[in-house]
Amino acid sequence: MENTEQKNKEKKKSYLWAGIAGGFTAVTCCIAPVVLILLGFGTAISMAVMHQFHLVSIVSGVILMILISLYLVKRKSGVCNISTMKKNWKNIAYAIIFLAVSWVILNYLVVAPVAGLVYGNIPVNQKPLGNIKEMAEIHGMPEMADIEVEPEYEGKKKLLLNIEGVFCGSCGPAIEYDLKSILGVLEVERLSNGVSLIYDSDVTSKDVIIAAVHDPYSAKILSEEKIK
Repeated sequence: MENTEQKNKEKKKSYLWAGIAGGFTAVTCCIAPVVLILLGFGTAISMAVMHQFHLVSIVSGVILMILISLYLVKRKSGVCNISTMKKNWKNIAYAIIFLAVSWVILNYLVVAPVAGLVYGNIPVNQKPLGNIKEMAEIHGMPEMADIEVEPEYEGKKKLLLNIEGVFCGSCGPAIEYDLKSILGVLEVERLSNGVSLIYDSDVTSKDVIIAAVHDPYSAKILSEEKIK
């Protein structure tokens, strides 16, 4: 009886590691930008890597978890087919759960705070268009930078933005850094689903701010108010 329980625990551990391996692979798109910045490659290149490999890393993590799980099924049963997979469906389900849990833990409890520290310690060089031109060049989308700075001349204003497309721990700090890089942006505060920022509309405009939240993200203004 004890031997059977011990074997079951060892099987679960094997599938646990399958899920963790998949979760770690799925979060590499979030880890890579931080590593590249620490190596001195700059924020524009780092964000381009994050954008291009976001979906790839997630799919790769899921595939890796599946391959390891199928290997474990074959190692136990001697063959991997529909029948043996049905017999081991609970263990495969464990692997899927472990993948999801490890992805959340790594993404939001490890990568997010580390990315926040890394981006927070990068000197901000404010420019009229922020980092839009650099991102447009690296992404090969010159139309992204086809925007003129046309101040609104309404003094200080506060914007509340909802940002869509944020799926990883590095996205929020990277977007915050890009917004801070716009000449005229005075304060940026990250929220759970967007940002709150204060800007000098005598220097820049909300159009430039929205444009800085570039593809694959998108920003929508939830509220706008003048600050006396």
